[in-house]
Amino acid sequence: MNWYQPSASYKWHEGFVAWVLHRVTGLLLILYLFAHEWVISTLQNPQNYSQAMGVLESPIFKLLEVGLWLVAAYHAVNGLRVVLVNFAGAAERSNYKTNVWLFWVIFALVFVAGAIPMLMGLAG
Repeated sequence: MNWYQPSASYKWHEGFVAWVLHRVTGLLLILYLFAHEWVISTLQNPQNYSQAMGVLESPIFKLLEVGLWLVAAYHAVNGLRVVLVNFAGAAERSNYKTNVWLFWVIFALVFVAGAIPMLMGLAG
């Protein structure tokens, strides 16, 4: 690809990975919204209701809900990090890496706090 020479190159550092994952999780949430609307529209028919509820209560669907929680929690917590980077000086060189690691810890805590009740519902 010698014909394409980008004027800027990106380095794979913590902020860039967070930026890429934020866009990917945003796209996944948009796809989820379309799937959610489709499922809601199928529940309007009483014949499809029982079949759809059987799928929605299956263990695989419950695991997909945990995956949805993972995507939503990452997108929300990283969105707050982006606000702090843009408006509160969280991108200063002196504390940037600390802030990125603090973000990962907060994200992990939020995800685990939400995932444990979901997984307990899967077992029982």
